[in-house]
Amino acid sequence: MRASTIVWVHGWGASPRVWDETVRQLPGFRHRLFTYEGCSSVESMRERLRRTIRKEATAGPLALVGWSMGGMLALEAAMAFASERERADGCTGGGPASDLSVAAVGATLRFVGDDRTRAWPARIVRRMRAQLRKKPEETLRAFAEAMLSEDERAERQAAVRTAVEGGMPVSLDDTDFSAEGLDAGLGYLLEADLTERWERYRASRNGRPPVVWLHGSDDPICPLGALSDVPDDAKIVFAGAGHMPFRTRPEAFAGKLGEWLHGNR
Repeated sequence: MRASTIVWVHGWGASPRVWDETVRQLPGFRHRLFTYEGCSSVESMRERLRRTIRKEATAGPLALVGWSMGGMLALEAAMAFASERERADGCTGGGPASDLSVAAVGATLRFVGDDRTRAWPARIVRRMRAQLRKKPEETLRAFAEAMLSEDERAERQAAVRTAVEGGMPVSLDDTDFSAEGLDAGLGYLLEADLTERWERYRASRNGRPPVVWLHGSDDPICPLGALSDVPDDAKIVFAGAGHMPFRTRPEAFAGKLGEWLHGNR
C-alpha cells in the first residue's frame, strides 16, 4: 500500500526533532510529527495517537513510522485500527486496504525479558525509573549514550556522535515528554507485551501484515534477536548500526524506508 501521509512517532525521552533529517530526505509525502506534549499516562498517549490517525486517515493512505516505544505504540494503534474497521465493515477478515501500514524502527513486541539476545533486562528499566526521579538529565544522557553500537562507539566520528546527541534530549527542557510522561513510558516498557495480539493480527492477514521492521544489526537497546521470527523480506537490517539507524545511517535509512513507503517492497 502506497502511503501519502506519514505520522512520525518518536521514542521514549526524545522529541519530534529526531526525525528532521529523515523527513527532509523524503519529499512527496505529507508529514505529521506526533507529540507526547501534555500526556501524563500511556492511555493519554494512546488516545492522542488514535485521534491523530482518525484525522490523518481521511486524507488518504496513511503510514505510521514509530521508533522504539513509539514503534510499539504504532503497532498497537494499527492493530486497534484494523479491528475497528473490521467491526465497522461487518467482516471478520479485513484486508490490506483497510489497514494502516507501519514501519517499526528499533522496535519490539516485548521490550523487557530474561533473554538478552531478544530483550533488555527489566532491572535496568526499573533502575532507570528510580534514577529518573532523582537525576533526570543524567538518566536521559545515559540512555542516549547506550543507543550506540560497538562499531559506532569505536568509530568515534564526530558526525555519528553529533547525530545521536543532537537527536536525543538530555534535559526535560529539550523533550516533549513531561516528567510524568517519562515515568509512564518506562512503566509501559516494563509491562507491555504485544506478542499475542501480533500473532492474531498476522494470522488474520495470512501472515503478511503491512508492517516492515527496520533495525540496527547491533542494536543494544532492542536486540535484533527480537525479530528472529520476522521473515527476512519483512525486515531491513542496517549493518553495524545501533538503536538509531535513522540518525547514524541517515542516507541508507531514508532510502530503504522510502522504497517501502512507495510500495516497492
